[in-house]
Amino acid sequence: MAPIPTAAEAVFPSLHCCTKLADGQSLYDIKFYPYPTIDDDQLFAVAGERDIFVCRPKLGDSFELLRWFKDPDASKPVADSTKHAYNSVVWTRHPVTRKPLLCIAGVLPKQIQFIDVESGVHLSDITLSGHGKGINDLAISPLSTSILASAAEDYTVRLWNLEPAYAKQPCVAIFAGEAHKQPTLACHFHPNGRWMLTSGLDTAVCLWAVPSLKELDRKHDDEEEADPKVVYYPHFLSTEVHANYVDSLAFYGDLIISRSAKHQVDRSKDNAILLWKIVGFESEANPPSNPPIPSPGVFTRSSFEHPKQSRGFQRLLTFDMPDTGLIYLRFSLLHTAGMRPILAMGNEKSKFHFWDLQKLEEGYDASEVQRTRKSRGGRKPKKGVATAAVNKSNLDRFGELRREQSGPSDATCPSSTSVSATPERKFDLSDPFMSLKPHHQVVANTTLSPNQHFATRQIAWSPNGTWMVAVGDNGMMCIFNRDKSVV
Repeated sequence: MAPIPTAAEAVFPSLHCCTKLADGQSLYDIKFYPYPTIDDDQLFAVAGERDIFVCRPKLGDSFELLRWFKDPDASKPVADSTKHAYNSVVWTRHPVTRKPLLCIAGVLPKQIQFIDVESGVHLSDITLSGHGKGINDLAISPLSTSILASAAEDYTVRLWNLEPAYAKQPCVAIFAGEAHKQPTLACHFHPNGRWMLTSGLDTAVCLWAVPSLKELDRKHDDEEEADPKVVYYPHFLSTEVHANYVDSLAFYGDLIISRSAKHQVDRSKDNAILLWKIVGFESEANPPSNPPIPSPGVFTRSSFEHPKQSRGFQRLLTFDMPDTGLIYLRFSLLHTAGMRPILAMGNEKSKFHFWDLQKLEEGYDASEVQRTRKSRGGRKPKKGVATAAVNKSNLDRFGELRREQSGPSDATCPSSTSVSATPERKFDLSDPFMSLKPHHQVVANTTLSPNQHFATRQIAWSPNGTWMVAVGDNGMMCIFNRDKSVV
C-alpha cells in the first residue's frame, strides 16, 4: 500500500501510470488543448518523430487514444517517401470554422502543417513555408489564435497570420539580423502578447518587442503580397546568462526561467534551471525607442535602464537539475491565475523534479513550522518573529522581485554574504548560485523501455491543473494526477 502523502506533498501530482505510446520513435512535444470544452474534457496532443497522437487521460484507466495521425509516407518505398521528423505541436483554432487545429513542425519537412482534429484531415491549403531549415519550436500568440511563431535552424523566428486574407503571404514578420548567430531552439510569448523570448545554440537569450496586430495588418494594403516586417534588433540579448545552448525558457510574470545543458560558472557540473530578470524591464511599458546596437566585445546589450555596474540582468535563483545534459530536454511551468505555480522537469533517468514556487515566495512551509515547534517541546516562538524573518530574507529576494519592486542591482557573481536560515524559514534564497533541491521527486520505475530509464523530453499541465503528462524517448509517456482541491 502506497504511503499517504503529507499535506505538502499533496500539492504535487502522483504518478498515475507509465506506458509506451509509440514503438520505434521518440516523443518530443506535448500540449493540452487550451480552450474551453463542453464537458471540461482535458485533451492533449503528442508529437512523435513520425506520428501525432490525440489522447484523453482517464482515472481508473491510463488514457484514451482519440486520434492517431500516422506518417503519410510510412507505407511508401524508401526511395519514394519523404522522411518526417516532427518535434513541435501546438493547438489553435481554424480562422473561419473555429474548429480545433493542430500545428505540427520539425526538422523535416521544413513546412508547418495543420490537422483538423475533428475530421482527421491534413489541411494542405494553409501549409506554411518559408524557413530555409528545420523548425524547432512553435508558439501561439495570447492575442490571437491566428498568430503563430516558429523558431528555426535558419537562425530566425517567423510570425505567421493564419487568416484567409493572408493566404498569399502568411508570414507577417521575421525576427532576424543582429541577434542569433546559430539555430534558434525555443520561443515563448509574454502573457500580454507584446513581448517574445527566443533562445538558441549560440547560448543567447533574446527579448523582442512584438509588433502590434495593427502594425502587422496588411488587409488594406494595395499590394496583396506585401513583404513581412523585419525586426532586426532585440531589445535585450545576452550570451552570458548561460554557458551553453538554451533550449527551454518561459516568462514567470516579468521574470524569466530558462535552462541550458551546463552550469553557468562550472561547466563540469550538471545542468541547472535559472530564474533571472532583465533589469528595468516592465512588460506593460512601451518598448524603448532605440534597441541596442551590437558592438565588439559586448556580450550583453539592453535597451532598458539599469545601473552602470549592472550588465543588464540579475540572476535570482538556481534550481538543481542533474542528469539533463541532452539537447531538447524541457521544463514545464504551471503558472495560471488561481493555481499554485509549480515548476517541473524530468531527466535522463526517469526521475521527475518539482518545485512549489509559491512555497519559495512565502519562504516557509506551515507544516514544517509546526513540526519545528513540536520538536521544541511545544514552545511557540514570539509572535511575529518567524513572519518577520520570512518577509525580510525571502520576499526581498523573490516575491518583491517578481512583482518588479526594488532589489539588488546585479548578481553576476556569487554573493559574499549569506543570511543564515531561521528555524521557521525553510528556504534560504540569499545566494542566487546555491542550487535549490526539488521539493518533491518521483522516479518512474518501468521495464517498458529498453534500459528501464528514459529521457523526458517535454511535460504539459492540463488547463484545470489536475493532470500532468510527460513524454520522452523510446515512445514513453508518464501520466500524473492530483486532486482538484489542492490545485
